[in-house]
Amino acid sequence: MMMKVVTTCVVVALSLQSASSFLVGTAGPRTFAIKSRANVGIQTQLCMTGGVNLDRRSILSIFPAAIAFSALSPALAADGKSKIVVFGGSGYVGAHVVQILSQKGYDVVSVSRSSPSAQAEKVSKILGSPLAATKYESLDASTADLNGVLSGASAVVSCVGIAPGGSNQRAGNGGVNIRIADAAKAAGVERFVYISVSSALANGPAKFLLGDYLKGKAEAEAAVIKDFGSNALVIKPAIIAGGPPGELRPPGPPGIKPVSVDAVAKAVVAGALGEKSGSIDGNDDISAF
Repeated sequence: MMMKVVTTCVVVALSLQSASSFLVGTAGPRTFAIKSRANVGIQTQLCMTGGVNLDRRSILSIFPAAIAFSALSPALAADGKSKIVVFGGSGYVGAHVVQILSQKGYDVVSVSRSSPSAQAEKVSKILGSPLAATKYESLDASTADLNGVLSGASAVVSCVGIAPGGSNQRAGNGGVNIRIADAAKAAGVERFVYISVSSALANGPAKFLLGDYLKGKAEAEAAVIKDFGSNALVIKPAIIAGGPPGELRPPGPPGIKPVSVDAVAKAVVAGALGEKSGSIDGNDDISAF
């Protein structure tokens, strides 16, 4: 049976779920568009435009193109959820991020200089229970080849940084995150989330005391935005409440109410899943997100 169409869309069920993307091409004399979206099931929509005759054979002729296009998307976990890499995933904020992503069914990889067993133990202490499904990779992001761990990832989160007062603060906050962002871009990662510091702190009196720390954070922010543009989210807390068990952290500046680690982690996850881009600056905005 033949029918005359101006615009026809056919939803094709595929065995793969693609990342957000759009492709226009041709199948014989027909022009077609293939649009696929992440996290919306395993369907790819084929839209054919123009005055064409569309029959069953015509529709089937486009299937190979749709399947080939889906194969270009990042590797997927067995349950259809994509891979997300969290640098600093065994730290205080990172552990909470990994927990939320794991609960949502994503294939989460935590990267740290610590051994996998040490990371797992630290995460268990922070959260009060282990995360059995999480994969732990031991890598020094400042020197290691990151291509392998980033391969197939749809998003990268960096919680990496040197606390104020630590050694080599500029490189530990700036250089290493620049390297992670550049490697993620080269690996074809779609989204990047970086945890920086609030503008209120960076532009206040603290800048005279925390020069290298703040310079490193600013350099990392610039690199993330340069590499990922509208697909980046920079989260900028002032002071985060609490800390890992047994770790003493200095109090924040007077008058600044700490933000909960759960609120920060929730915002991070929103960025990793493409629900939020740009920046969330300051504890009030993070808490209200």
